[in-house]
Amino acid sequence: MKLEELAQAIAMDLDGTLARFGGSRALLLRFLKKFPQDATYAALRTAVESGSWTEVERTAHTLKGVAANLGLERISSGSGALVQAVRSGAQEDVPRLFTALAADYAAAEKAVAALEE
Repeated sequence: MKLEELAQAIAMDLDGTLARFGGSRALLLRFLKKFPQDATYAALRTAVESGSWTEVERTAHTLKGVAANLGLERISSGSGALVQAVRSGAQEDVPRLFTALAADYAAAEKAVAALEE
């Protein structure tokens, strides 16, 4: 899969993301390939499963920023929704929001794994 195909598959703003990487496609590819290795998503899943709301807020906020920098808008948005749910006291929404985030994360992970150098 080429970078343009990835951008289309996961609704990535490729131009904006490339701008954050100084226009370097190689640098963006390198960071995208590292994304699935980041432990933040696993930590978020564990926090959601244990009901540790402080940890859900912290890890979701971290994932939101990482995903935003990489142009993974659906993951960033989904993580932001989790942060807001915890901050507003709507913890009952967390399982549903995390399920949606998990689907977006899996799609992005699959697309990134198929990227060509």
